[in-house]
Amino acid sequence: YLQNNTLEMWLEIFLVFVILFVLFYRYVTKSFGKWKSLGIPYTKPSFPMGTYNFLSGRHLDEMSAEDHKKYLDQDYFGTFLLGKPVLAINDANFLKHIEVKDFDHFVDRTGDSANKKMFSGGDTDKIWGQQLTGINGDDWKELRSAFTPIFTSGKMKGMLKFIKHIAVDLNKEMEEKAKQGEEFELKDVYGKFSLDALASSAFGVNAESFTNKDSVFVRYAASIFKQSKLDIVIIVAKFIPGVPLLLDTLKLNTFKPTETKFFRDIILQTIKNRKETKERKNDLVDLMLDCIKEDTAGNDEDEEESDQYEKDMKLNHTRKGKHNLDEISIVATAMVLLVAGYDTTGMTLSFLSYEMSKNPEVQKKLQEEIDQAYEEAGGEFPDYNVIQSLPYLDMVIHETLRIHSPVGWNSRNATKDYVLPGTDIVIKKDDMVSWNAKSLHFDPKYWTNPTEFYPEHFSKEEKANRNPYAYQAFGQGPRACIGMRFALLETKVAVLSVLRNFSFKEGSKTQEPLVLDGDNQLGWVKGGLWARVEPREEGVY
Repeated sequence: YLQNNTLEMWLEIFLVFVILFVLFYRYVTKSFGKWKSLGIPYTKPSFPMGTYNFLSGRHLDEMSAEDHKKYLDQDYFGTFLLGKPVLAINDANFLKHIEVKDFDHFVDRTGDSANKKMFSGGDTDKIWGQQLTGINGDDWKELRSAFTPIFTSGKMKGMLKFIKHIAVDLNKEMEEKAKQGEEFELKDVYGKFSLDALASSAFGVNAESFTNKDSVFVRYAASIFKQSKLDIVIIVAKFIPGVPLLLDTLKLNTFKPTETKFFRDIILQTIKNRKETKERKNDLVDLMLDCIKEDTAGNDEDEEESDQYEKDMKLNHTRKGKHNLDEISIVATAMVLLVAGYDTTGMTLSFLSYEMSKNPEVQKKLQEEIDQAYEEAGGEFPDYNVIQSLPYLDMVIHETLRIHSPVGWNSRNATKDYVLPGTDIVIKKDDMVSWNAKSLHFDPKYWTNPTEFYPEHFSKEEKANRNPYAYQAFGQGPRACIGMRFALLETKVAVLSVLRNFSFKEGSKTQEPLVLDGDNQLGWVKGGLWARVEPREEGVY
């Protein structure tokens, strides 16, 4: 009798699991026939991941770029993200509408439902859900409008002193590497510079990246964008019906809880100290506190719409009042600026130095421009206006970002029904569209030498003859990277400082051809980037 009862119990459990699996299978695959029914070419999906197998060890940016290349003669094609149909865009003209002209239809990166699932869990998981890239609709507009004035050119001039101070430590580190004469991993050095510059500029904090080999600041920042197979499984599991509710109920933190708590506590303590002592450092925390005190967010007096990109970034939105923003808004925004800025800027400087080692003629031309800027400044570090007016420096940085974009795959979620211009395709509310920066950046119809490192792609002449929306390193429109100006300033200061004193030589340890690391959420490469550095005779360090 007991045996029969036990058998029946296990049979019932088995049947429950079978039913749950069938329901989940149906939930994921119910839309797999959408693109075929519409006559749109598409990549074949599979259960449960959809088009892209996130557990394959390959990077989403590379998998997606392969599909874009496969359908390069198509303006768009169909893909699936888990079970959700996503229309992938190949044509830059469509992106002009999606990101700028018809932005009111595509305010959100992902849908509210997806965000609630992604950021379900405990208190530290909720912080990530409050960051600029994770919130939607009017909440995003409020936050973006409030914090945009922080990144005007006038405010960036005030940040320059923080970055220049850290550049001295960067030069000392490069001097040590030159003395050793051995090749070294570039991001190990530039990651320290980027993190220290951000920590100093944002919080007036010394992250001790160059001086303390055991810096917790460095270790935790570096781990945020690393993702294990378990991390991916957890993310996928959050889209299983019932799991988000369970995580919310149990208040389980699943995304880097230790690291998140560390940075949250630093930011909150900084805010507390500023309020208690009334001390002002005019860093990002002070500027953010200023913003949430204001009822409306206006533009700086010195703010100018210098080009198409700046004009497109403007968001027409009147803030509802300071009561909608609080310290958690500062914490979430400061965290994403710190962590995302650290990795992306460190990567960009590493890729740029790697390309200099591979293209000595470009390096020489850039050094000549840098030398002239120093000479005209009487041997001192050039001022803000000069830094921003060096054309070849700007060209080299943007060409680096064209070939080595930190973020490749990008998306928008329709907030209302939309007819794709010139077609009969209706993108319904809550449908997703995506594009791949890497694919656009290598498309021969936009670039004269797409596979070469060719800074002249960003000369006035070539820019004038190219669709501007083919360049997506920072995104475009109001939802473009809010920290772009700071990131570019930080990059320019580092390049000026280092190439004034040193030259990069090709190393032998870089794994070529470069392959993106599937364990990194951003576009970093397996094995890192290696080079040697030699002092220049012209250097003044």
